[in-house]
Amino acid sequence: MKKKKVAIIGSHGLYANYGGWDQLVKNLAEKKSDNIEYLIFNSKESPKNITPPKGVTIKRLPLKASGFQGLFYDFWSILICFWKVDTLLLLGVQGMPLLPFLKLFKKFGIVANVGGIEWERPKFGFFAKMYLRFCFNLSFIFSNWVILDNQYYKKFLPKKIKAKVTILPYGGEIDSSLEITNELLDKYPFLNEEYFLSISRPLSDNLIDELCTNFVGNSHKLVLISNLYSSPYGMQILEKYKNIENIIIINGLYIKPELDLIRRNCKAYIHTHTLCGTAPSLVEIIMAQRPVFSIDNPQNRFTLQNQGFFYSSFDEIHNLLTMKDNLTEYIPSKELCRLYDWEKIVNDYEELY
Repeated sequence: MKKKKVAIIGSHGLYANYGGWDQLVKNLAEKKSDNIEYLIFNSKESPKNITPPKGVTIKRLPLKASGFQGLFYDFWSILICFWKVDTLLLLGVQGMPLLPFLKLFKKFGIVANVGGIEWERPKFGFFAKMYLRFCFNLSFIFSNWVILDNQYYKKFLPKKIKAKVTILPYGGEIDSSLEITNELLDKYPFLNEEYFLSISRPLSDNLIDELCTNFVGNSHKLVLISNLYSSPYGMQILEKYKNIENIIIINGLYIKPELDLIRRNCKAYIHTHTLCGTAPSLVEIIMAQRPVFSIDNPQNRFTLQNQGFFYSSFDEIHNLLTMKDNLTEYIPSKELCRLYDWEKIVNDYEELY
């Protein structure tokens, strides 16, 4: 059987640690079938001197994958690879305007994961939002397949659609190799205590400030994990809450066994994402089988299939905790875990190619 050559464009790259797309790339590369060959583009911020799995080639570009440079990063990646591969897997569609022109010279497949509804995020200015929405609509005309990571995003489909559309969430898996030791207690003393956990990127639409404010002055302990140094908003959070006794801030944690140990031992997980689709951090806590408190929006209800405790204000969490100590009823079912199995999701992607 002839091998399918696929280029992955738009992520920070293989073994980067920036978000859901990077975990997707890692699993696509490591769990791929023998009849797939990947060309993966890595940004200048991704790890150097990595050893890719067999059948995977890495091309490193001297650009960032995010911000204004991200547009040129995607364009450059597309121009380099479109003669060399059969299919482009776009993670984010900001490079989409280049593809109709290139299709005049060569026939190739396009599978586009549009990500979230990026033009709704407050961090983007007016013209950036207009461009992102234009690219989103364009992807439904020139792609072979468009991937939505959450059922809720179907409400944003444009009127003109030529592509086939499918729902494919992120997967999740939990590393259970670590147990609590004296060494780990020195590093994470809260592991021997009762604590609530929240993990998110430092964006205002992830409501980190509002979450922390709700914990100030109460008897419960909050562990917040976020790469706070990566944004002015994150730095403000760090400065504002760094001396609050019952709020423990971990500024980025990328050692998965340790991160998953913290997940596995939390009293409950508090999910605060308001604009994400299927948030990888929410999928991971489903797989960790811990109680989930999620802000009430359609995306999170789709991801959890209405399992967990849904809140509209943080006061509702405070009220719940004053009434209940046993939170096991808010643990998502094991059946739900099967929807987010990485082996299944990798196979689903390969069928689209």
